[in-house]
Amino acid sequence: ASLPKPVCATVLERHGSKNFRVGLAEMNGWRGSMEDAHVVHFGDGWGYFGILDGHGGEECSAWCAQRLHEKLSTEGCPANDAEAKKMVLDVDQEFLDTGKPSGSTAAMCAVRVPDAAGKKYQLHVINAGDSRVMLSSADGKIIDGGGTDSGLTVDHKPDNPVEHERIYRCGGTVEEAMGGVHRVNGDLAVSRGFGDAEYKKTGGPGLEDRPVTANPEMGHFEASASDFLLVVCDGVSEGNFSNAEVCELAARVLKETGGDAAAAAEAVCYRAVETDSKDNISCMIVLLGGAEVGGSPIGQGKQVKFNPGCMLGCDNAGFLKAYLAMCARGGTSLAEAAETRYTLLIERKGSAGEDADDAAELALFSSPEGAAGSAERKAWFEKWAQEKEDGGGAGSDDGMGGGGLDGGLGGALSG
Repeated sequence: ASLPKPVCATVLERHGSKNFRVGLAEMNGWRGSMEDAHVVHFGDGWGYFGILDGHGGEECSAWCAQRLHEKLSTEGCPANDAEAKKMVLDVDQEFLDTGKPSGSTAAMCAVRVPDAAGKKYQLHVINAGDSRVMLSSADGKIIDGGGTDSGLTVDHKPDNPVEHERIYRCGGTVEEAMGGVHRVNGDLAVSRGFGDAEYKKTGGPGLEDRPVTANPEMGHFEASASDFLLVVCDGVSEGNFSNAEVCELAARVLKETGGDAAAAAEAVCYRAVETDSKDNISCMIVLLGGAEVGGSPIGQGKQVKFNPGCMLGCDNAGFLKAYLAMCARGGTSLAEAAETRYTLLIERKGSAGEDADDAAELALFSSPEGAAGSAERKAWFEKWAQEKEDGGGAGSDDGMGGGGLDGGLGGALSG
């Protein structure tokens, strides 16, 4: 399902350890709901980083991300390809055993810290699906890993010859659907990943030999402390935004912000929307060197920040539902998001940063009562938000709708 306008609110995460600094940005985009998940796990002398891009619901990506985190906590970093394969296939089987619907890609990388001066970081790339891992030098030049579009991973699509052979050998088919997209059994546009039980019923006996498999393709690379790692879902790549351009933009923002990986990841998400991505968008940037890397270190721990983005679609039921879900991911309320957004719009009014839609967006809020930051202002936005939520968005899911708040709640906020 596609929304009438993209939900461009972002949830930013900043993770820090003595060995790594990680920035993550998530954006719902044009989709009806957010189905991406991620793994950031720090071990002793290693880290494990991944993006899981769900489809058919968020259950699989969220469940498998949590299970991977648990396994890494109890079993440690996979020491080799065999251990990584076992971990991934075990998680897949456990998810299939739940009977839950949906599926998910997984682009992941285990990074081992050098154990002596002069040595390099060891990257163990573990991939199933069409999300991507990339490596960039500090100046923004992509370090060619021989994968799709010079990445460290190969997209697992049904028309890839290796994938095509396995799909047919295991009892599946590949059909070219609308738009020239090749699909497993005429439906699924990706050929590896977690879940998707319907595509794992033929072939066997092992999980590797199924039309769709979570069996990861792996690669081993080295990196210098000045390089940085990027992990992105295919929402970054599906428009007109090459891997090389992703690295270039990320490096530029890292330089401008003194090493703020989350700000760089957010810039990648916004550019993906501008370059015609219609999917959920997630970008993770891993800076090697931890506290030694420039910028404002967050110490060891995690910070979450919600940036509201344009709220012009809030009178539409589908947009409002997706926006509220992003608020929940970011640990904020619609009222808090609206007040933050209103303050930003007022501050940039008449400045070079003013956007063409700002006046229309300000009209959403009419005239808030009270001074900025006051209890009266907070109460006003809480009432405004409650009216929006009670109305559920007056417009239908396929149009922007009017400005009234008398639309019934219906199913807009459920499920």
